[in-house]
Amino acid sequence: MKKLLSSLTKKTPQRKYLVIIGILVISLFALAYSYQEVKLFNDFLLEKLDEKLGPHKGFNPKSHNNPCFNIPSGAERPVFINREDEIKATDLVWREDFTKLPVAAKKLIRKEVSSGVSDYLINVAFFDLNNDGVDEIFVNTESLGGSGGRGFLILEKQKGKWKQIALFTGSFIMINRWVPEGYDGYHIIVYWFRGGAADSDQVVMAYKNHEYKDYSVTPVPLNVLYSNDFQKMILDLNWMCWDTWN
Repeated sequence: MKKLLSSLTKKTPQRKYLVIIGILVISLFALAYSYQEVKLFNDFLLEKLDEKLGPHKGFNPKSHNNPCFNIPSGAERPVFINREDEIKATDLVWREDFTKLPVAAKKLIRKEVSSGVSDYLINVAFFDLNNDGVDEIFVNTESLGGSGGRGFLILEKQKGKWKQIALFTGSFIMINRWVPEGYDGYHIIVYWFRGGAADSDQVVMAYKNHEYKDYSVTPVPLNVLYSNDFQKMILDLNWMCWDTWN
């Protein structure tokens, strides 16, 4: 024991090795904890997915017939009526034909969407973000997203030309309650992005200088992240098929 204590207090090769071993042990424990967090989260998603759709093993994610592939579409275009209203990504009408978009808009979308993605797999919706009577274009397709959530692209026509005003990963809601001071009067977009393990952020975007910018980024505390209400909201926003969201 005396030799061990001595080795810890003196700058010797043995102390160096003990420090390295200690760091490795701590790293292994951290990795094990992270793995357990991901496993618990994915088990929860799979359980909820099975409750709604039944066992989904064997689904081919590349199949257009896979009910887990396309984001659900609202029956009719939603509108804000009251100040407290919220509009979810899944409330939008995702039935518009990509091939019928203006050529300039399609070219802009194709800069972000892989050429290997067929036209019919690009989901398009319209919504007026600033109440000026002109719709912005919302785009969703598998190649825009990943394990962090669904990916979305938003285009706006500015001075006769289409421009990308937002590109983000994580399904969203739009709110009509307030606009931060110094920002333009476009609807606020709030989305949740999962970076991995227990790392999730709530991001609030507001419009300024002709595009959406991150107004605030807030880490989601673990007690909120794993609460039933938050999980239900995330599953609803991302549909029930993103069980690989980790």
